Amino acid sequence: MQEVKIRIRGLQGQQEQDRELIEVISIGQMQKRGDALLIRYDEVVDEDDQGIVQTAKNELTIREDQVEIIKEGPNATHMVFMPGQTTYTYYATPMGELEVGIHSTCVEKTDNASGFLLHLQYELEMNQTFISFCDVNVAIEY
Repeated sequence: MQEVKIRIRGLQGQQEQDRELIEVISIGQMQKRGDALLIRYDEVVDEDDQGIVQTAKNELTIREDQVEIIKEGPNATHMVFMPGQTTYTYYATPMGELEVGIHSTCVEKTDNASGFLLHLQYELEMNQTFISFCDVNVAIEY
């Protein structure tokens, strides 16, 4: 296993002018498993009034033709991104599970001198209703 720095920057919103920036920076572990790169990292998802932090355990699997993200914790889900396809999953919330559709328009991995950049563009729907356009960059530094 190799230690890596993970920087996730994403824009999401219904219209281009109202997209919200989300950013996560973490340290994780990366390993090659067969034809896939597997990256595990923790992400802070919430902090309550007493300062108690909730984290999600994340597993990012990158293959030539798809990317998977498995989140375990308060908002558990298993998302699959495949270019030009729509995949479905469930997203756990305190109110129950929501059906989520992910229509991926771009899934690209570009190597660079210090690691690689993973670019995901997709449309998100919940319970068969459009929610937002998403544009996410995942930078991995070795």
